[in-house]
Amino acid sequence: MTDKVTITRERLVDMFRNFKKEVSFSGVTFLKVVYANDVAGSRTINKKKALTKITEAIITVGASYEKKINKIAEVKQQMGDVDFKAQKMLGKFYKYGVDVPVVASEKKPDFEMLVMMIEQHQRKNRSSVYFYNGKPISIADANEKNLLQPSFFKAKPTAGRGVVNEENDFDINTLGFDKIVSIKVNNTVFKVEN
Repeated sequence: MTDKVTITRERLVDMFRNFKKEVSFSGVTFLKVVYANDVAGSRTINKKKALTKITEAIITVGASYEKKINKIAEVKQQMGDVDFKAQKMLGKFYKYGVDVPVVASEKKPDFEMLVMMIEQHQRKNRSSVYFYNGKPISIADANEKNLLQPSFFKAKPTAGRGVVNEENDFDINTLGFDKIVSIKVNNTVFKVEN
């Protein structure tokens, strides 16, 4: 049975700052998250992104990006001994050490984000609802209304700066805690107060 609890945003951030004690005892865990944010590839109108979206996804937190790339390259893609090294995140830093999946903005160190991966087999289960002026809109309608930039449709390189092939690809992103609507940790759904 799943419990439902309402928590403050600060309490949510604190849970992930104390990742090994409160979220994952093994180092890597799968979570279900619902978040709201702007659509990066939409046009800017009156200094705001034209489209927003609410996304639901199964994510992985606590995994090493470098180790994942190397394992996929060596085991799944049989590329031999690969020594992939991650580049420093642009404009972000690990505030509590690389074992804690929380980064902060270099410009605003109090703005913290969750580091998350969406595995290949979970990418197809991710769902988003897009909105224009607060009302749902399809991508086809948004494109017809010229609300999307060409970058929205541009293919992105696979993980590891192209090291991972398409069939083994995964997403790695940072998600501002301010965007999280709810998150399921173990058997509890935490609804975040605004």
